[in-house]
Amino acid sequence: MGREEMLPSESEWLIMETLWSCGHDLTSAEITDRLPKTSSMTQRMVRVLINRLCKKGLLSYTVDTNDSRVYHYTATKGRDELRREKSREFIDSYFEGNRLGAAFAFLEDGKLTNEQIDALEEIVRKAKRK
Repeated sequence: MGREEMLPSESEWLIMETLWSCGHDLTSAEITDRLPKTSSMTQRMVRVLINRLCKKGLLSYTVDTNDSRVYHYTATKGRDELRREKSREFIDSYFEGNRLGAAFAFLEDGKLTNEQIDALEEIVRKAKRK
């Protein structure tokens, strides 16, 4: 599998977000119940996506000690780690790996607050030190 195939899709990301927000393992039914109300995912679709995430190595599971038909799922990677990986994949796909070009594309059209400008300046200062 290529790197892109190992990253979560948009629908899979919702499941990951649900687990990250909760902070502990959940069953597929609990994940379905905690999805945003705007989500139209069925329990069956959630189970399919969980299976894909397990195959990608992004979720692990344990079998319930009281009921072997119930699995408890946990994210194997953190939100920030996966966000960085998704960002790198996006930059590679749409900006031919040019991080500066990607940054300019996002910054040129947006209005930044003073706090965001300060944060951006800090990132540049740190980059210069490296």
